[in-house]
Parts: sequence; C-alpha cells; structure tokens
Amino acid sequence: MVYSEKFYVGFSDVGPDLKITNAAMLRLFEDDCCLQGEAVGDGFRDSFGRWFLTAYSVKVLKRPEYNDFVTVNTWSRELKGVSASREFELRSADGSLLAIALSNWARMNTALGKLERMTPEAFAKYESEPERHNFDEAWLTKLRDIGEYSIEREITAGRMLVDPNGHVNNVKYLDIAAEILPDEAYAKGEADRFEITYRKAIPRGETVKCLYGETDDSYNIAIKSRDLGETMALIKLYK
Repeated sequence: MVYSEKFYVGFSDVGPDLKITNAAMLRLFEDDCCLQGEAVGDGFRDSFGRWFLTAYSVKVLKRPEYNDFVTVNTWSRELKGVSASREFELRSADGSLLAIALSNWARMNTALGKLERMTPEAFAKYESEPERHNFDEAWLTKLRDIGEYSIEREITAGRMLVDPNGHVNNVKYLDIAAEILPDEAYAKGEADRFEITYRKAIPRGETVKCLYGETDDSYNIAIKSRDLGETMALIKLYK
C-alpha cells in the first residue's frame, strides 16, 4: 500500500536559495510514514512499538521551492526479523518525481527497552510492496568510518534536538552536520545525494563529539561519544 500526503513547502523549510533543505525533506518523510502508522493502527497511542531509523539513502532530482505544494509517497518494502525497509518519493504538484529515498528501520518495544519482532498480522496491515522500488536492493550497506578528520567539535543534545522518544531526532543529525561543515563546503549548498547510518541513539543531555573529514567524492561527518569510543552516526554528503 502506498500512503500519500500533500505538504506545503514553507519558509522554514528552505535555504538561502529558497529551495527545500535536506533536513526539511526528511521531516516530510518522517511525517508521512508516521501518518501511515496511525492509519494502520500502529501509531504512538496504539502500542509501545516504535520504528527507529538505522539507515537512509536519499537522491534529489529537483528541489521544490518555497510556496510549492508537494506530495510524499511512502510504502513498506520488506520485513526481516526486527528490521524493515521503506521507500519514499517526493513529487511535485504535477506529479513529477523530485526525490527518492530508501530507509531501513529497527523495531523497538519502548516499554521493555528492547528490540521486538512485529507480528505478521500487524505488519500485514502495512501491505508491503516488494516489487515496487526505486532502489535495486532493499537493505542499505552501513557507512564506513573514514578514520581521519580535520575538524572536531563538541555538542550537547539539548531540548531543540530531542524528540518525544527522548533522544536526538533523526532529522536533527543533518542540522548537526550543517553546523560542522566548513564555510566553503556549506556555501556549495545542499547535497543532492546523501547517506546516513544511525548506530546509537543520543539521549537528551549527552555531550558528543562531531568530526568532519573530506574525501575526493564526499564530505563526511561522524558523531561519536565524548571519549570517541562509540560511534552514534555517520553521514556522507556526496559532492
């Protein structure tokens, strides 16, 4: 089942060029899949089950601009154990394809604090469409740590970054990445292709280190524990 909703691209969704930012795009994707969850009886008030992102791959073909109306399509692609794969499409008012995304998720029981398998009966309500896809593979390969970084900063997970689950919201990782990008990289604008690997949630109040490094084809951000012993997330912005 493809779930679709229309959204308005407002002033807070765009950058200096008046085109939608990557973070705003992910917010639309997040809202769309949450609305599907509500529609099939798997919403926040229906159970203690939550889907947490483990990976994202996004390709932008054309960016909508301020004051545009867009449609987000999303559908469940595959379930495997405690993990699920989901795709997204962003389309213009005339139906033109603007962006595609593949995401992987893990199912968590927040009451018990552990991963859980969704029952086949409950998952069947999502009406997965494995044959419908814009990406060849349903499962993303985890990003690798590039190992060498030229910039390092600390950031604390304050109220502005945390969602109702009590940890940094998946969209906010891109906001964190934008803060550590060098001016010359930031000035080039939003990356039309990017990937994120989420490894460990960052709870409210925790201080982490953000590391930046550049390779021939990408700008890379690693978010790690303060002692650099654990990696919370890896972000790859293709040039």
